[in-house]
Amino acid sequence: MDNTLDRRALFRGALGVAAASLLTACGGGGSPSGGGVSNAGKQLVPWPAYVPFAGPKPDAPGDATGVQPLYLKYPETLVQSVNDTVGDGSKVTALVVTYGPPPTPVTQNRYWQAINKALNVDLQVTVVPDPEYGQKMTTLMASGSDLPDIIMFTNLALPHSLEFIQARCADLSEFIGGDAVKAYPNLANIPAYAWKGMGRINGKLYGVPLERPTPANSLFVNRTAMNEAGIPKTWTTEQYLDAMKELSGDRKWGLGWYKTLFGGLGGITYHAGSLGAPNTWSLAGGQFTSTLATPQFEQALDVMRKLAEAKSVHPDSLTVSSTDMQTYFHNGTVASVQDGFGSMSPTTLTKINNRFELDLGYPYGPDATPWQGPGMFGYVTFKKAAPERIKMLLRISDYLSAPFGTKEYELANYGVEGVHFTKDGDGIKTLDLFQTENNNTLPFRYIGAAPSVLHLPGHPRTAQATYDWQKATLPRSVANPANGLRSATSVSKGAAMSQIMGDGIAAVVFGRKPLSAWKDIVTQWRNAGGDQVARELAEEHAATQ
Repeated sequence: MDNTLDRRALFRGALGVAAASLLTACGGGGSPSGGGVSNAGKQLVPWPAYVPFAGPKPDAPGDATGVQPLYLKYPETLVQSVNDTVGDGSKVTALVVTYGPPPTPVTQNRYWQAINKALNVDLQVTVVPDPEYGQKMTTLMASGSDLPDIIMFTNLALPHSLEFIQARCADLSEFIGGDAVKAYPNLANIPAYAWKGMGRINGKLYGVPLERPTPANSLFVNRTAMNEAGIPKTWTTEQYLDAMKELSGDRKWGLGWYKTLFGGLGGITYHAGSLGAPNTWSLAGGQFTSTLATPQFEQALDVMRKLAEAKSVHPDSLTVSSTDMQTYFHNGTVASVQDGFGSMSPTTLTKINNRFELDLGYPYGPDATPWQGPGMFGYVTFKKAAPERIKMLLRISDYLSAPFGTKEYELANYGVEGVHFTKDGDGIKTLDLFQTENNNTLPFRYIGAAPSVLHLPGHPRTAQATYDWQKATLPRSVANPANGLRSATSVSKGAAMSQIMGDGIAAVVFGRKPLSAWKDIVTQWRNAGGDQVARELAEEHAATQ
């Protein structure tokens, strides 16, 4: 599973390493490079130029609101996007997160071997299970030991990670800033919103974003169950509450949450956006104001509380893992679940195994402002090295970022034809080996990622329904104005602040505290650093416009 907002929110574990240790790892406890990580008052490296790939014509086009191009069929003719040799035959090490089972070793893994051959390197990938990734990263940053060549950073709130990156990772500005990125055409095809979502550090570029679609956490629904209950695709707030109640009973529930949704704002994203709450922050007159204090956010809490009171939510929603709740959704135990938009994927459809028709829930409020994600799932950085090696590492990321419609994309995403998949008139047909050798068990997509398109092999109806949902909801969607901005307080205290938020939301939703207690929780959050974050964001925003 793959999320762009609050997914796998291991904020609490990130606090396990002392700030002093991290600063030591960054080079003596001072401010690396003498300027800190803020972009305020710094000379800003230009964002990489955007040169879109002229790929196969979609069945329906994407647009500037974030709607993805729709492909109901796989392209018949593929193009080659990388014509030069990528690697130099050397060993390249990488550290990435994984949400799947461990990969088969490279000596037995034909997918891994094919990627290594295409890249002309001995790519040695260490995959760290998601629950362990936060602690692994904090330990790595604190150790002072030699680093992997390629390090993936997810959207975890890791204290002082930006100082670490600035001190120990390569400044990529001269290689990809502005028109320089054109030397890597597939990286130049990454849209501007992903680079801006990643942001600069001290005015410079230190990573390559792993692009994700615009929608944030979304409501995945069992359309078959809803149709049988006579529930329409669009609904009012009361109709939504009634629908969830109608689908509950006889050991089934309308909705399932899971424990990591209550580590921050993930659990309330769909509801807050449905009721018109600002996306995390609002920006007016140069000042940032948190969504937490808005009446729309409180209304969203009230809807969630009513869902819990009506027993429309799975009773284990505060303790169950995301994986288990996904299983409950796939087998029909719960009729809807909130998840990152990236889970609208062939992997999810395979797990559902045609038991029901998959769809997305539309916002239910009259003045909805569906929340957008940051446009990236994280980013990759490279260990400091000689310029020629940095260029090679960028070529690796460039290859793995090849867009849909290219031979490189096909290899990275499906493997070797005749070994992992075949093709017929309907497109890609995966073979048995693909179940164990794929981009989930060996996630090269966390080293380089193509801008995503809507293509769900074997499920054109679901793809069309998803496109229709995007066309209806994304024009009203709003971005978080703090995307890509730096706040020292958010980095150092973000985990504790998220815990206050998550614990407070859970307490109100599940009846441990009344709705009226929310104002005190917001005050606690503000005193814990929220007001200071707002000031820092305003300063950063003013300096980077």
